[in-house]
Amino acid sequence: MKKFLYLLIAGVMVLPVFSADEDEGAQQGIEEVIVTAERREASIMDTAISITAFDESLIETLNLRNQEDLQNFIPATTIQPYDISIRGIGRVFRALGGDPGIGTYQDGAYSEDFGIASTDNALYDLARIEVLRGPQGTLYGRNSIGGAVNFITNKPSQDFEAEIKTISGSYGTAEVYALLNGPITEHLSARLITTHRIRGGTVEDLAGHEDLDSYDDENHTLALRWENDNFTADIRGNARSYGRVLGGAQGAGAIVTSQYGGREGSTRPNDLMAHGYRLVDPTVAACASLVDRTNNLCPVTGMTVHSFNHNGIARYGQYIVPGIDSIGSGFADPNYAYGYDQGILDATTLGDGKSVPKLKGTDLVVATNGFNDEYFNHSAGTINLDWDVNDSLTLKYIGSYTDYLYTRITDNDLTGNILLDEQFYAEQENENWQNEVQLFWDITDDWNLTVGAFEYHNEIDQDLDFWTDTGPGAGTQRSGAANYGILGAVGIPTVGSPFLDWYVAGREQGVLGLPGGVGLFGPVLGTAPVVGASQTQVGIYSARDVGCGIVDLYGLVPTPDFSDPHLTSVCFLEGPWTGDVGGSVSNGPITPGTTFIWQTENKTDAYAVYFQTEAQLNDSWGITVGASWHEDQKVAQENLFLYQESQLTPAGLYAFNVATGALNADGTPTGNEHIRLRGIPMSRSIYRAMERDFEDVTWRLNFDYTPTDNVLIYLSNTTGYRAGGFNLGYFAPFPSYDQEEVLSTELGYKGTHLDGQLQLNASIYQYTYENIHAQMTTASFLGGTGTSVQGFPEADTSGVEVDFIYAPNADLLLGGNASYTDANYSKEYIQPTGHVGVIDVNNPEAPTSLYTDAERNVPIKGLQMLRIPKSKMAFYANLTKDALGGTVDYLVTYSWTSSINWDDSQISIDEAPDFSRMDFKVTYTNNEEDLEIMAFVNNIQNVIGVRNMWRQGEDQGYQRSIAPTLPRMAGIGFTYKFGQ
Repeated sequence: MKKFLYLLIAGVMVLPVFSADEDEGAQQGIEEVIVTAERREASIMDTAISITAFDESLIETLNLRNQEDLQNFIPATTIQPYDISIRGIGRVFRALGGDPGIGTYQDGAYSEDFGIASTDNALYDLARIEVLRGPQGTLYGRNSIGGAVNFITNKPSQDFEAEIKTISGSYGTAEVYALLNGPITEHLSARLITTHRIRGGTVEDLAGHEDLDSYDDENHTLALRWENDNFTADIRGNARSYGRVLGGAQGAGAIVTSQYGGREGSTRPNDLMAHGYRLVDPTVAACASLVDRTNNLCPVTGMTVHSFNHNGIARYGQYIVPGIDSIGSGFADPNYAYGYDQGILDATTLGDGKSVPKLKGTDLVVATNGFNDEYFNHSAGTINLDWDVNDSLTLKYIGSYTDYLYTRITDNDLTGNILLDEQFYAEQENENWQNEVQLFWDITDDWNLTVGAFEYHNEIDQDLDFWTDTGPGAGTQRSGAANYGILGAVGIPTVGSPFLDWYVAGREQGVLGLPGGVGLFGPVLGTAPVVGASQTQVGIYSARDVGCGIVDLYGLVPTPDFSDPHLTSVCFLEGPWTGDVGGSVSNGPITPGTTFIWQTENKTDAYAVYFQTEAQLNDSWGITVGASWHEDQKVAQENLFLYQESQLTPAGLYAFNVATGALNADGTPTGNEHIRLRGIPMSRSIYRAMERDFEDVTWRLNFDYTPTDNVLIYLSNTTGYRAGGFNLGYFAPFPSYDQEEVLSTELGYKGTHLDGQLQLNASIYQYTYENIHAQMTTASFLGGTGTSVQGFPEADTSGVEVDFIYAPNADLLLGGNASYTDANYSKEYIQPTGHVGVIDVNNPEAPTSLYTDAERNVPIKGLQMLRIPKSKMAFYANLTKDALGGTVDYLVTYSWTSSINWDDSQISIDEAPDFSRMDFKVTYTNNEEDLEIMAFVNNIQNVIGVRNMWRQGEDQGYQRSIAPTLPRMAGIGFTYKFGQ
């Protein structure tokens, strides 16, 4: 079937190129594109902002239907599955409690989620897409520190219009688009759009489950317009249902490219029960046995000694002996590939592990347990009211309401192992509404004023549930009650209750008449504060409902995680582990063996007031001045439930596993009981509440110079702001973080030349970017490390961008762009604990168990900022010829993106190589222009790029996984228009 499809498309593409009556001398200027980048309609060539604009014709010409298509034609821009970054500013991580850095607007209304807005109707029936580069905070309500993206839809009209469009192609692609437009009354018009899009997976699952990265997307939209001579009301609403077999999304980077940095070969080991090293010294005498740790540095005979040299510091390590040497993470996760088919592991680990390989579409294979479902239900309504009070004064109102439910189930262990498994369920409910009023006043022919006020209210509730013990061969390590080893240690079955068994084993053996002050299996390591103890296993809200009544720890521990001034409450409660046989969160599935739940709530009330005035000083010079005031009021809380193992010394851990019957006296597994990899199982509940306000004033000053009617040169200074936020979901060392600010200086050129046949735009810019939000690892005040969003002090970003459109005659259209971005941290980050830079926990050449935090510090000053390609370029050519009683358009496009760094350590396994894409499309349109037949091949070379990357630490074997771009796609489309 695939071969037939390609042959059919090839046949269409060799339609006659030349006609007998072509006009060699025909010339045609470039059609003017009108934008609303400054909230007023103006030609893109007269607007003193760096803009990439796609009108409806260009969207169709370039066959833009998804985020990857769009990304290729926007300079200095990257688009991840849910976020966008422009010139190095955006959101380069997914974390609760923060905001995007690029404002997304749909028909003038702010959209909380770029991922939804940028995939709405697959960019069908859009009048225009505007991408504004640089801070836009003066005229845009919020989160436009790096730029803004406007999606402007076609509006209803009094002209009857109908259309049906179909696309079929590779991977079972089947898409239907339809619209109906026309009058209802003399003043009222309606426009109905419906789309249904289906595609199979593009990533093969070798474990026998459905292929990944498919979609089934259905959307229905109704727009109404009422208008008379001086008033227009637009109302638009949609209901969308989207589902797919998930692949390459946040937390689901299914394509594995490295494990242990390639040290163990290019694959994942299936013979390690748990990941991690133990520090050894090969010069000391060997351990007397597998269990002997009399000298903590003794090497175990028969086990490989691995050598490391990080920054000139030599270290040696051996893999931990499960049940004796403690694992690093409190969750005590095993190696989920343990016991799995080594052949499948080999086949699904791509490259040599030492760097990110250059991939082809045929390389995209994974192995999962089939838990890969994503779904959202989205509905939104927008109102736009325009009243022309008189010839010089216009009032406008924009209102919007959005409600959506997002759910997903993700295979978190990236294997199809039926013996060990971990997956998570995520659910997010988002409800927001907004109001904005604007005044546009043309004071004179040469002077205008724009004034506006904006309010936005948003509530996000998110649940996350990690669970295990699902596979048909899985045991009950987390779903079953913990064995606390009382019988094996002292010969009695139980102390009297699960609480007392846990309490005696891990906290206080004095209950048994033994020396007090320590648990039965020795001291518990770590510096966590003593908190309330529950008689039963705790739940998700136990700390909030019970723990706060015992003691509220806010302010009692003099560290930010307990005493940040923006906290209002911190409560803990701990108890025994009596098993989890299958509860659920909110609307989630039954999840046995839950190890971690978070339930978070984040509320934002945002306000802004702004103005901008433009004055034409004389025939050549103009000035623009604007300012805006922003305030964000945020309130949040997190409720956490965790399975944890209190860390024991090697002697204590060995004694505990022997007492429970998990280990023989010689340290080998008995197979009769679960080996605990860290220590005493327990349940923990955490509650933390916080609130904080952010406020700032941003401004813009711009000078225009028009030496001729066809040239605009502008120089602007603009500031931008993004509110700070909260670190939610994982009890971060730093509960909150400060706002971002940027100062941008830009010199731009816009010119129309060659009698209107060439448009050339160029800009040079420089940013001073302060308190850059970054998700980093810092020293934890309770020992070890923790992840928090914090602000890097400063970065200097400079760049140059060029784009052009050239139409030498009526038949040929050429266009393209290029950008260079140099973005580097210009000041050093000093952690509150005194560490310089960030702590690298993901470097396989510097294991956390072998090197101290200080030894793994990575100074950031001078380093390139993350997720920013230094260079990008794109080019397209469209040739139109008369043929077959109509016209045939031949389009070829080419884009290239340079390498991208995904981690501050900037080692080879975290740098994605450059990639390119070439597309070809041919479209036949009859003379009546009511029939179009299209055939296309995207990504002809079948080259795969990296859209996102995830990095794991020592407890998961330093795994790297990526979200790939799409492989080669081919298809045929038919469009028929009524009412032409």
